[in-house]
Amino acid sequence: MGAAKFVARELAATVRVAAAAPRGWRGRTHTQTNRGTEAGRAAAPDLVVLVHGFMATAAAFAPLVDYLRLTEGLPVRTFSYHPGSTLDGISRRIHHAIRSEEGALRVHLVGHSLGGLAVRWYVQEHHHDPRVVQTISIASPFFGVELADLFPDALRALAFPRAGAIRRIVRNAADHLERVPHLSIVADKDQLIRPTHAGILPGAPSFLLHDTGHNGTLYHRKLPEIVGKEIRRLARPRRGTTPSVAPSAMEPRLAVK
Repeated sequence: MGAAKFVARELAATVRVAAAAPRGWRGRTHTQTNRGTEAGRAAAPDLVVLVHGFMATAAAFAPLVDYLRLTEGLPVRTFSYHPGSTLDGISRRIHHAIRSEEGALRVHLVGHSLGGLAVRWYVQEHHHDPRVVQTISIASPFFGVELADLFPDALRALAFPRAGAIRRIVRNAADHLERVPHLSIVADKDQLIRPTHAGILPGAPSFLLHDTGHNGTLYHRKLPEIVGKEIRRLARPRRGTTPSVAPSAMEPRLAVK
């Protein structure tokens, strides 16, 4: 892909995230499609909670929400948090979202950018719900953001978690990955996370999305399929359906060195 085409695509993705913000703040959350009925809760043992990144809202996940609900038949919950929220603050919102869905047997957490750091913070450093069976990060800066030092101190404090918190996630990951496994999804042209492997949680497998940038990952055509397959892999088969996808049957996982 040429440079001009890539820039145009990434700019379009960023505009799309911004344009969705009013809708995200009005709706605040996506809730289960069949929430509120005992039959619906019994039929949906797996819950997906999506956590957006800095300066975005839950509405940025609209394509992924539609795919998980309509194609995978999974209930999805999202929420919008204010810029400047801490990892602990976002973790409390994650916990509330999970606890409000008592019928779920297993919970899958998916986060974009800052949201990916928050889902790992929740399962590693926060009092968390034991039903969480996996986390997935999308373009999350596990080794910081390359351009962070260019921001004024006040804005940097709002936009990026303190370096000590990020180091703590990475340092303690090995103690938690067996209990709560993780998948890092990274972009080969992410200008905020350089080099590419800075978006991979050490010890966890990864997928590489080609010809896309930081916000472009949200609208990459392969993202819904990758997330859906990873969730299916750990989801219990429902009666009358085929078994979960085995790791060997999935697309090759790309470890970025």
